[in-house]
Amino acid sequence: MTETGMKLRCAVYGEDWRSFKAIAPSGGVTKGQMDLIHDTVGFYMQDADAGADVAFCYHAEKVVVPKLTVSGTDIFEAGDKVYFSHADAAVTATHGSNLWIGIALEAKTAADTEIKIDLLGNKAD
Repeated sequence: MTETGMKLRCAVYGEDWRSFKAIAPSGGVTKGQMDLIHDTVGFYMQDADAGADVAFCYHAEKVVVPKLTVSGTDIFEAGDKVYFSHADAAVTATHGSNLWIGIALEAKTAADTEIKIDLLGNKAD
């Protein structure tokens, strides 16, 4: 079975995750979809139609998120900084105009489409 949507890995006592209530934008949202709300990066915790209340997780010690696959660029080692590309709704290793949102918790090649990170979306800069 293929796992889809949110992939929160904070299940052990002492691990931390935080969220707030948001309003789903036009077009609605899908569980696990990354986004930027004002100055905070995170992901929606459930599917929601436009205008509906939806939980938005902005901090998680362990979460699997979508990763860009630009050859020679989106390569990670554990501990590397992770940046959010709002245009792609995914993380990247490239800073540029992208926002720093945490660190990689595992090594990944450019071809990998997901990565486990320590998400600090409220620290985005």
